[in-house]
Amino acid sequence: MTSPERTLDRATEPRRFAYDLARTRPYAGATSNPHESNPMPRLSTPRPLIRHAGHTTLQPAHRPAGLVVAAALAAAIALALSGCSTEVVKPSLDLPAQFAASLTAELESEAAWWETFSDPRLTDLVSRAMRENRDVKIAAERLRAARAGETIGRSWLFPSVGLSAFGADRSTGYDTAKKPGAPDITTTGAGLDVSWELDLSGRLRAGAQAAEAEALAAEHGVRGVRLLVMSDVASNYFTLVGAQRQVETLRAISAAQDETLRLVSARHRVGLATAFDVERAQTDAASARAQIPPLETLAAVARHRIAVLIGDQAFNAASIQPSRGAVPVPQAKPGQPAELLQRRPDVLALMAQLDAANARRQQAAAEWFPRLFLGASFGRQGLELNGVDLGAARFTNVAGLLAMPLFNAGRTRAINEVAESGQREALLRAEDGIVRALEDVENALVTLAQERQRAESLQSAAASAEAALGHAQSLYDRGQIDLLPLLDAQRARLAVRLSANNSNTQLLLDSVQLYKALGGGWQVFEQPANPSAATAANRSPLS
Repeated sequence: MTSPERTLDRATEPRRFAYDLARTRPYAGATSNPHESNPMPRLSTPRPLIRHAGHTTLQPAHRPAGLVVAAALAAAIALALSGCSTEVVKPSLDLPAQFAASLTAELESEAAWWETFSDPRLTDLVSRAMRENRDVKIAAERLRAARAGETIGRSWLFPSVGLSAFGADRSTGYDTAKKPGAPDITTTGAGLDVSWELDLSGRLRAGAQAAEAEALAAEHGVRGVRLLVMSDVASNYFTLVGAQRQVETLRAISAAQDETLRLVSARHRVGLATAFDVERAQTDAASARAQIPPLETLAAVARHRIAVLIGDQAFNAASIQPSRGAVPVPQAKPGQPAELLQRRPDVLALMAQLDAANARRQQAAAEWFPRLFLGASFGRQGLELNGVDLGAARFTNVAGLLAMPLFNAGRTRAINEVAESGQREALLRAEDGIVRALEDVENALVTLAQERQRAESLQSAAASAEAALGHAQSLYDRGQIDLLPLLDAQRARLAVRLSANNSNTQLLLDSVQLYKALGGGWQVFEQPANPSAATAANRSPLS
């Protein structure tokens, strides 16, 4: 006959508690590296009940004697490999002292550049767009998610602590005579679970640094969206201003040509002009009127776009009315190329992405090294056997695991190749972004300078065309010239004035493009979250 003690041991030996580390899930999510080759394995540490004389206690069947040895071995390996680290790459570009198309290296202040146009309605529209624009709000949500990812990446550096409770009731249905061989068992308990991966190789620390850099890149992304939105608002506003100016010019000139047609028709009725003269005057008057509808369409489209940019809808665009006066074109000061790289949000985002790629490269290199996992459970369990309460006992369970990849069919090497390729790509993207940023400023400076010269020439030509038309009108009224020279003078004035208006509008648009290329203005709508973030944003990408 089997003794009760042996029966109790045999009945309880295969049982595992709900909070047992043997049931610990693999740490598949314990890393921010999507290509992790060695997730945390299960720690199998059975914990049977041991029956002593007169009472029952819960304690480990045995403590792994090699735990201390494994920890010491892991520490020794980590110290031996502490000098092995991956290369941190940075762009290596020679920057000029100043822009080739700029006569000065002076930098304009970080004030709102749209205020330099001295147009209060434009200032109001930009402010509304920064508050209500949907693209800005979408970018802010991406930043929120990136900051949450930063918190997740940093959390793996610390232990995880959890509570667990369990209960189990096993009833065999046998009668009392057979219950010693198949007892009814009821267990209840609760415990505190602790698990921790010691970051021996710096893998988790590199993952946290990568998540932090990605959050910074998302923050610069928000700034980039702000810059794009404010430049789009300004561009569409000046497009609207230019279209309305052209419409006013065309209506004034069309009215003058209608008056010429009336005079020619009157002269034709008394035999002083031919029917051919009347037809030519009608052609010029109708051609001038035909140019108005496309400009009205352009103005309407610009209004609709501004309405959407400020968070409204297109059917409310009629309320957007620009200023009627002339808008001055400010003199922008581009500063030095090195200062540009501290203001362009897209360049700053690319540099943050490069920092993230450097950290991912370090994280991937750590896949070759051992990983040490520690786990512990503390709690209390009650046991009832065949209706007899055997009381409750405290339990403590501590386990450790040292894991290192030996063979995985090249997966670890492939992980490192992916990370290395990503690092090189990020470096090339950063260098390309810097070069393109410098190109944008050079192009904008040249375009603006040439357009200024064109505008000055067209203004002079417009003044000459007005004077020539006055002389032609006077000569025609005295009968010294026929109708053809007068119509030629009117056509010349129309073409030159439209070109001059278009050049003035293009000057405003080119100024906006230069400010956009310089990358400033977004600082007005934000405050640094912390001094370190502000310092990171102002650090030169090439330093």
